[in-house]
Amino acid sequence: MTLKSIVSFLFFTLLSVYFAFLNPHEVDINFTQSYSLHLPMVVMFLGSVLLGVLIASLLHGTLSIKTFFSNLRVAGRNKRQDKTNHRVGILFEKAENLVAGDCVSKAIPVYEKILNLSPNHVSGLTRLGNRLREEGDSDRALELHLKAVQVAPENLDVLYGLANDYSARAMHQEEMATLEKIQKLDRKSPRVLYRLREAHLKTEDWALAGDVQRKLISVVEGKEKKALEKRILSRYIYNNGVRYFMNGNFDAAVPEFKKAIREDEQSLSAHIMLGDACLETGNGKAALKAWKAGYENTNSPVCLMRMEKFYRESGRVEEMVKIYKEAIKNSQNSTRETLSLLLGSLYLEEGNPQETIQVIEENTDSQKAIIPSLILANAYKQQLNEKQSQDAVENASHQVRNAILKFQCKECGGTLTEWVDSCPACNAFGKIECRPGVDSR
Repeated sequence: MTLKSIVSFLFFTLLSVYFAFLNPHEVDINFTQSYSLHLPMVVMFLGSVLLGVLIASLLHGTLSIKTFFSNLRVAGRNKRQDKTNHRVGILFEKAENLVAGDCVSKAIPVYEKILNLSPNHVSGLTRLGNRLREEGDSDRALELHLKAVQVAPENLDVLYGLANDYSARAMHQEEMATLEKIQKLDRKSPRVLYRLREAHLKTEDWALAGDVQRKLISVVEGKEKKALEKRILSRYIYNNGVRYFMNGNFDAAVPEFKKAIREDEQSLSAHIMLGDACLETGNGKAALKAWKAGYENTNSPVCLMRMEKFYRESGRVEEMVKIYKEAIKNSQNSTRETLSLLLGSLYLEEGNPQETIQVIEENTDSQKAIIPSLILANAYKQQLNEKQSQDAVENASHQVRNAILKFQCKECGGTLTEWVDSCPACNAFGKIECRPGVDSR
């Protein structure tokens, strides 16, 4: 007998003695009108306590039996669920291995088995939906991903799958709503921003694509990556400016092109179009300034060609000549040669063959290049110097023939002056052929 039982027994014994001492008389209990029972008060008291204990024990026993059978059912259900989960785990791994081995058609039935065993298996619903969409069944994929969203409404993998389903079905508004939900759940990840950008690009909404791109720049890491994303932003802003330009809204196009240049000073297209837009608004001075800044930032002769056209139409060729000379002075190698050809051509078109000859001979090797030879031939022809003109034409013809007779390796791209069976650079056999193009240099 435990100490607790002994204390309880002594307590009730003392209580009974105390109660009997205070209540020595008997109590009548009437069961019917003719039958009654006379009991001492202490017996009545102890009997009531005993009856209460018996009733409580009976109820406790009943509840214990019910709990036992309930636990037994739960244990059985858990055992069956564990068995199912184990089976599902094996099938899921098998399906993933099949996908990794590029056996998608064999993986799909395995995913179906998983869903037969566990209809709300989120990963199974997501993976099967992705595979079916890739196979062209976007309707079933959407159905599976919608079900998965009901089970796991904040699962990013499921939501991305759903967004891809909407994209495949060209449901742009639903796709955007899903991507915005993802963004609220995962604000610091660039992945959703890439997807939002892609969605805006499909509709060619360059303004919204630019807004997303700015957010993307703020979250990507690495100096080179940020620089790349800034160049992409410049392209989107430029495209928005082009849209205004093509619609004839030149005043709106100008600030867009300026924004594009601020994001990427090397954007030749933005410099060119800024000058064109300024010219369309009647501001020739701003156009020249834009093209000049474009050349300073990109070293592209295209900017100078735009300026040349403007100066020639304005009757101010001498100003362009000065610009060309300054550019030639500050340039080197192939850029210097290109600028010299442009200046020489300008002199030739303006009827100044002597200046053409001088600039070409000083800055190019006309004996080894086709275009300088042709320009010289025209210049000598304007001077009525038939011999020099004919020599220049013959030299150009010789350069053309030499260019045609060069050979190129299709494997490594190396050039040769004569045919061989194997490339000396990469040892590729049978890959040497006559180069189809002619090098103008």
